[in-house]
Amino acid sequence: MLQKIRALLFDLDGTLIDTGELHYEATVKALNALGGSINWQTYDQNIHGHNNAHIAQFLFPDASPSRHAEYVGLKEQTFRASLGHVSPVAGLLDLLAWAVQNAVAVGLVTNAPKNNKDVILEVLGLTGQFQPVILGDDLPQGKPHPLPYLTALEILGLEADEAIGFDDSVHGVTAVHRAGMFAVGITTGQTETELIAAGANLCCMDFTDPKLLETLESHI
Repeated sequence: MLQKIRALLFDLDGTLIDTGELHYEATVKALNALGGSINWQTYDQNIHGHNNAHIAQFLFPDASPSRHAEYVGLKEQTFRASLGHVSPVAGLLDLLAWAVQNAVAVGLVTNAPKNNKDVILEVLGLTGQFQPVILGDDLPQGKPHPLPYLTALEILGLEADEAIGFDDSVHGVTAVHRAGMFAVGITTGQTETELIAAGANLCCMDFTDPKLLETLESHI
């Protein structure tokens, strides 16, 4: 059960910024360039929310590591090139200001590669705003395993019931839930029904939702 809030832990893609369509388009373009193809249903069920090692293995199960690296490099380069003019999910900046005012830590827990993380935070003007920053590629297990969120809690010296985790994918919400945290599902890419089934305690379209604000104020 959620106690006094001492930290907010955020996913990146689809949570701080709505990048779902950009990632899908970059995946399609990269696969087309390499002679492959994919549809939305396959992408949504097998790729959305996973780290690149899992994705490359799924798309090219019999390929060499160099082929995997070629796909990942092309896809991520295509994705970063599409980021020109993007905005944070509504209410994010106000929520971060609220956290500062209430001495609540804010961390980032993402399966995104470091280069993507750096570019997105720079575009949003949020470089250096999150501590700790946990990258799935730096750990033995990424989401949906709870290790990334558990690692953030360990660094902060907090128990699971002292933090809220925000994520937009089934895999991400599953990771928050398995870490024992209060899970907020952001419905930028998947439905409330899907996220609740994954363990979300609360679902919001963005960070202006009155239910979220009430939860925050009642646990500070």
